[in-house]
Amino acid sequence: MDVNEVDIVFQEEILELKYDEESKNSFNKHGIAKLLQNKKMPKLYPKMWENMKNILIPFPTSYLVESGFSAVNNIMSKQRNRLNITERGDLRLFLTKIEPDINEIISKHQAQGSY
Repeated sequence: MDVNEVDIVFQEEILELKYDEESKNSFNKHGIAKLLQNKKMPKLYPKMWENMKNILIPFPTSYLVESGFSAVNNIMSKQRNRLNITERGDLRLFLTKIEPDINEIISKHQAQGSY
């Protein structure tokens, strides 16, 4: 690709990211996934983020569709007698590798007041 064909704003954002020490440290410590999950990224690098989003979103989307089909197929083959998938647990739990941070969830939980 010819550099002259690339939008100048996009080039500037790439250079800013290249020399951003906080982003480098995050990448080195946690990897690319955590860096991309940073909520500041779309605000700091909007042009780059828009281009990355258009490239990266189709991959996990098609992967999740295939994973979802496999999970439903697995559930259905193990328990054929019961056809209601929703009664067998949350399908989303089968489709994610994210481990919940129980301590954080508990700390954010607000006790319900009595009446």
